[in-house]
Amino acid sequence: MSAALLLTMSLALGASPRAEGRKIFNDPSVGKSGVACAHCHATVKNELKKGDGLIRAGHTLWGVAKRKYWRGDRERRFHANLGDAANVCVQIFQQGAPLQGAQRKALTAYLRSISKKTRRQPALQLTTALEADLDYDRQKYQGGSPTAGRDLFYKACHSCHPHGGLGLGPTLFGKSVPEVARSVREGNGLIRGARRGATWMPAFGLSRLSNEQVADIAAFVASLGS
Repeated sequence: MSAALLLTMSLALGASPRAEGRKIFNDPSVGKSGVACAHCHATVKNELKKGDGLIRAGHTLWGVAKRKYWRGDRERRFHANLGDAANVCVQIFQQGAPLQGAQRKALTAYLRSISKKTRRQPALQLTTALEADLDYDRQKYQGGSPTAGRDLFYKACHSCHPHGGLGLGPTLFGKSVPEVARSVREGNGLIRGARRGATWMPAFGLSRLSNEQVADIAAFVASLGS
């Protein structure tokens, strides 16, 4: 029985679209990659004070329904509404089919429910930290602290690279400092407009991890050896 059919039946039995949308938001089976919306986005206003301690690649979605536009589409030419914007993540990062019908309405209802008490919110855009020629062998990423990096790794990377090994993402054993820094800043390459291989990893911009934090994470991963 398909997820869409189960949802339709659940709604018919009285379940609220918001509650069903929350399930979709946290469901890693939406696409082939095994990640959920919640892997990359928190839903609280202040992640430092009310978050779960994890560092995610994406901005919090608190207030997302009140933003003027999404994903840099100022004129809403490509993402006319919240459902359109959400489906970009479903297709690119979750590697799933676009949500349609009841599923799309349910996820949108949930996202609107975490925006009710907010005023009009400014659009948020990732502050990139890309290096020319994909060259991450730079001083800013050298000399990091493996000790500080370990703490950051378990907050930002462990869920997909458990203890540095194979998980939802590839193993990181044997990776050099520049290789790790490149993966963190570039993600799957779509930040530059072209996917690199079959990976779905999002990029961590400066607003999510500072250069010092990336250096620390890279130092920790490099210390794991091969």
